[in-house]
Order: sequence, then structure tokens, then C-alpha cells
Amino acid sequence: MGDKTVKGGFCTGGVRRIEYLTKAIRFDRVDPSLMITHKFHGFDKIEDAFELMIEKTKDLIKPIAYID
Repeated sequence: MGDKTVKGGFCTGGVRRIEYLTKAIRFDRVDPSLMITHKFHGFDKIEDAFELMIEKTKDLIKPIAYID
């Protein structure tokens, strides 16, 4: 890999937005389950979930993978 540096972080105000959203979810002001459009059960379905995110079908909002 040789002399590679990877840096990451939130966009401007990102930490504040995340704090606001987590509080809204915690106090039942927002129901995130309404955004889940696709559910995958089991570790063997992870690849299917990633393929769906790459394809970006019109009915996709958020997929979720349950590791049962």
C-alpha cells in the first residue's frame, strides 16, 4: 500500500445532525422503520443487500440486514 493516508469525518455540522436525529428517534419523534424498504435475513444475504444498493432500484430507500 505504501505511504497511503485515509482520512474521514462528518460533513460540516454532521455531528450536530447525528445527535439531533438520534434524540428524535430515542424520544419517538421519528420512526426510522418507515424508511426500510427491503429486509434481508442472515449473513448469507449480505451480498444480495449490497447488490441492491449498487443497482439503486426505484423502490429502494433503505435496506437492512438482520444477522440472525
